[in-house]
Amino acid sequence: MNFQFKNLFVICFSMLIISCSSADSTSTSTTKTPPTNTAPIYLTSISSSLTTSEYDTKFKEGIDAGIAYFGSFTGVHIYIYDQNGAEAVAKDFCEKRISYTTITMTYDECYANELSASNEYGVKSTIVASNSSNNFNAAVNGSENSYYPMFFGLSDTPTPTATYLAQFAIHEYAHVYQLSHSVSLDLPYTSWISEGYAQLIALIIGSQKSYLTFNTEMVSSFGTIRGVTDNSTIFTAAPYATGTWALAYLMNKVNTANSCLSNCSVGLEALKTYLKTAGASGDSATSFQSTFGLSLTDFKTEASAFLLAMDYSSGSSTEASAWLTTFYNSLPTSL
Repeated sequence: MNFQFKNLFVICFSMLIISCSSADSTSTSTTKTPPTNTAPIYLTSISSSLTTSEYDTKFKEGIDAGIAYFGSFTGVHIYIYDQNGAEAVAKDFCEKRISYTTITMTYDECYANELSASNEYGVKSTIVASNSSNNFNAAVNGSENSYYPMFFGLSDTPTPTATYLAQFAIHEYAHVYQLSHSVSLDLPYTSWISEGYAQLIALIIGSQKSYLTFNTEMVSSFGTIRGVTDNSTIFTAAPYATGTWALAYLMNKVNTANSCLSNCSVGLEALKTYLKTAGASGDSATSFQSTFGLSLTDFKTEASAFLLAMDYSSGSSTEASAWLTTFYNSLPTSL
């Protein structure tokens, strides 16, 4: 889900909804002063029961893990809220949006729009949807003028634990990294790259922080890929799961080419370099070729063959599990 912004990236794991987007298309050329905060600014409005369960604490912990890996970025504003906090979030968000971006809405129009039941992507509607499924939504919605509003909307009784959800803070912060290096409000690469990268990094760091088990999450994603009926469409039919696996394969390919078997960071750094150069140039294909030595088209063919060659039966794969163990153990133990 998005909050009335362009450039939507959506990830769905069962009923978990994570989305990320860029700036609104209705803008003018008016120059606005960008935000100056170098550390994230939080607005938290959740019930005491959610606080007791550490949902806000764990999300902040995930953000700190993202900062430790990617560095700090100016203009990050983070909203952690439940249904009763929607009005406070809409108020602060619209104040910041009017102040920092060139959106043509007035404050009153923005506030009413975010709380309108007819706006399915608004602050109110998304939290209502999360509440009805006992889950959550997370999103980075904006990059105009170095303003990055991040939303973490919780149901009154979330099914996932606070510890498990901390990974999604890392995922969303990875999108801040991507957006911060893009010269355009539109990321130059496709969603399987943007979302696959964010999820892969979240799973690696999240596993190292004991938020989750890397192999378990990746095997689940592998099942999603192999559940696609037309094998030629895995990148489009299951872009997030396929992207996560494809970029893990690419990272391992770089490590292997550099004869690295343990404590390998070369593949990690190559992916960050690619995101930077593609964002700066706006040319994803050329940046991919220059960074990895093969075309995007050829890589997709190679990655597809790798994914489809491994055994798979009833939701499990012995070969995939073994490959994941070797891959994960080749990485630095702490990012």
